[in-house]
Amino acid sequence: MNTRHPALRTCGLATLLSLSLMACTTIKVDMPADVVTPKAFDEVSKSPNATATDQDIARWWHGIADPTLVQLIDQGLAANADIRMAIARVKEARTVVTMAESALYPTLMAYGATGRQKFNDVSPPSLPPLPIPVSVPPINIPISSFNGSGFAAAWEVDIFGSRRSDAEAARQAALAYEEKLHGAQMIVAGDIASNYIEARSIERRMNVLERSLSTAQRLQRYAQGRFDAGQANRYDVDRAQAAVEALGAMKAPLQSLLGARLRRLAVLTGQQPEALKALPVPTASAPADGSVIPDQLPGILPSDVLERRPDVRGSANQVRALAARLGSAKAEVLPKFYLGFLSNDGHLEIGNLPSASSSFTAWGAGVKLPIFEGGRIQANIKASDARLEAAAAQYEQAVMSALEDVENAYSARRALDQRAQQLTTAWRTSADGAVHAEKLFNEGTGLLQPVLEAKLGALQREDDLIQAQTARALTTVLLYKAIGGGWTAGPLPEGKATQPPAP
Repeated sequence: MNTRHPALRTCGLATLLSLSLMACTTIKVDMPADVVTPKAFDEVSKSPNATATDQDIARWWHGIADPTLVQLIDQGLAANADIRMAIARVKEARTVVTMAESALYPTLMAYGATGRQKFNDVSPPSLPPLPIPVSVPPINIPISSFNGSGFAAAWEVDIFGSRRSDAEAARQAALAYEEKLHGAQMIVAGDIASNYIEARSIERRMNVLERSLSTAQRLQRYAQGRFDAGQANRYDVDRAQAAVEALGAMKAPLQSLLGARLRRLAVLTGQQPEALKALPVPTASAPADGSVIPDQLPGILPSDVLERRPDVRGSANQVRALAARLGSAKAEVLPKFYLGFLSNDGHLEIGNLPSASSSFTAWGAGVKLPIFEGGRIQANIKASDARLEAAAAQYEQAVMSALEDVENAYSARRALDQRAQQLTTAWRTSADGAVHAEKLFNEGTGLLQPVLEAKLGALQREDDLIQAQTARALTTVLLYKAIGGGWTAGPLPEGKATQPPAP
């Protein structure tokens, strides 16, 4: 004797039916062909400083001997508004994945109902005239109450993979948003480094400017004294005066530019623009100049770049997401199968009559097949196919742009290395010339004017060197950005939210 509950027998039958249906073949979508990439970079092989290294490219700034820079970037990665927005979008995308995956499972729902009702002013039925008087009592419907409870289940059996394709599209879209987060982290780290490098460069240039202005004013006084003594002409005085005025005109723009860089650093690190008034004073262990930029660069292959670049990886995720959506669109032309189950228990009371109870169980299977949709399904397939084609082209463009960025960055870094070396030699030569001119003056065989002019020339060469070192450092930051941050999927970072402004 079979003593199993009817609901269990129904569920077992539904399970067998679903297993037999799931054995069908799902929709297949051909992925776009892979982009052909070179085996090695030309410019990397030409760079003498590009060697294999164990440096953590994902945290490349920790390889720079500047604690202030490291602290600012770490603070920016924790508090920057763009990163916190990207984190929020990743959280949203992950919830969309859960929503999409929920369609793969049955939907269970419990319900219950209770109520009372009373019918008033119910007219009696009309009767034909009778030969004898008949008294028809009034009809009074008593109050009735009812209640019931049960549960229902429904399941769309994903035979042809439509729901699985939707879930895969959501997963790939979530991964694409994670890569956008990695891209935001890479951009913020690079922007903080670039603004910090420029701020330090401006500080050094302002120091050189102060020394140049002091030397030019001394030259002006010397030229004026010789003119008053009849040993120089007006041209010498005017030239010295023009040099002082030209140097003085450079001070205000540099101060303004330094303030702008400090405000940008404050905003990038999640602070108010006025929060960062100045940078810490450089020390011997942290000179904050061109010497902290590493000479050795990571030797990199094109395959490494494609694995590290967030924009390339995100474009690949987008291609996979649109391929999954195309599979879902193609599955719309095929039938959809459904399973359902319903169980209910309840009772009804009418006046003083005995209560009536009922219990029933129902199950069923259904199928839906589109016959005429006015071309909607085919149009959706063509649109999905076109979006996939566009995403594939975008991925190819991202790959080519990434390879181009790396080649350009290595080439520019090599050229700036050579320029910095030549300007270093020129600065040292100018400085030596100023020392020799001053020695002649001290020995009484020379004038002071050539000494001061030689010092001004050496200071100008020093300013040129600082600008070259700055360009070299900025190009190094661009190189690390071109290589890619190397962030991998994992737990979301805890962004430090700032307090909203008071109303």
